[in-house]
Amino acid sequence: MALDACGVPSRSFHPAASREFSTRLGCRREPVAVPTWNRFRATGVTDAPAMGLIGACWAWRRRGLDRLKRRAAVQELSGVINWTGSSRLTKEDDPEIYLIQGLFEASQLEELVALCEQRQGFAPSVQRQASGDVIVNQHRTSSSCPMLWPLMTPKDRLEQLRSMGGNEAKLASQIEKELQAVEAVQRRCAEVIGVDENRIEPLQLVKYLPGQYYSPHMDTHEEPERKSSYSGEQRTHTMLVFLSEVAEEDGGGHLHFPRLGISVLPRVGDAVLWRNLTDDGEPDLRVLHEGVAPKQCQKLAMNVWVADRPFSLNAISAWQQKQAQPEPSSSSGSQFLD
Repeated sequence: MALDACGVPSRSFHPAASREFSTRLGCRREPVAVPTWNRFRATGVTDAPAMGLIGACWAWRRRGLDRLKRRAAVQELSGVINWTGSSRLTKEDDPEIYLIQGLFEASQLEELVALCEQRQGFAPSVQRQASGDVIVNQHRTSSSCPMLWPLMTPKDRLEQLRSMGGNEAKLASQIEKELQAVEAVQRRCAEVIGVDENRIEPLQLVKYLPGQYYSPHMDTHEEPERKSSYSGEQRTHTMLVFLSEVAEEDGGGHLHFPRLGISVLPRVGDAVLWRNLTDDGEPDLRVLHEGVAPKQCQKLAMNVWVADRPFSLNAISAWQQKQAQPEPSSSSGSQFLD
């Protein structure tokens, strides 16, 4: 598996993987503990069938514990919206979907867009398949710009760049400015949702020109492998923040949940928050959604994905090593996409 300069699989399109940023920013690697079977050898269990049975039992136990953790993560955030300008859009028996009005000032969101455009960060949007590979096709025709991820941006490397002066110092200032903007937005989202900031994925800006769209899809990683994830996590919630206005007269551009009959027209600074999982921690297919194409204007939005666990460098590195191990090829696709 190809890794970028910060040790993240290249297929994940990590924000620090742009050519200039990744080659000059540097990275931080953490040691990874590799589990062994020594405790089983000590008991005399060494034959292949027995080892296979033990492995299957442990895998089953891990899946059960993981399901309980996901369920707890979902219920932890259920109905917790720390914002007075929020209202639920669904009935009690339907998945939780909230409209959060006035979450951000337009100027704060405009800064994010300007930072992306300054480094020419917008590129054709990709989709992650069940295999973890990314593709570009007509299912999603928008463009996207992942913001820098503070977790993967070492502050000591910024100091080194700054001390070098010249263009390196300018690059360090640019990176630091983006990190400050990202951290402020992440902090606000985490406070409103009621979650640790470390459970938020890299922010992703999306741009739709007239006629561009994202067909119906899910935000969850496909169970049980979750090969499209950073470290084996699952997305419990999604917050979509609107960065531009779409007039009703346009006739398009809305966020649409076809199985729930809900459409939301973008207003700058507003957001929609929904649960991706059921009470049992399984992907809730009722929140299938799409980005309807605007007909006459440009639409800008920001994806804020919440994981069922905090991200860490150790966990990401261990997951990379696991995914790098050769497995039987599979040609199956997935509706569980970014």
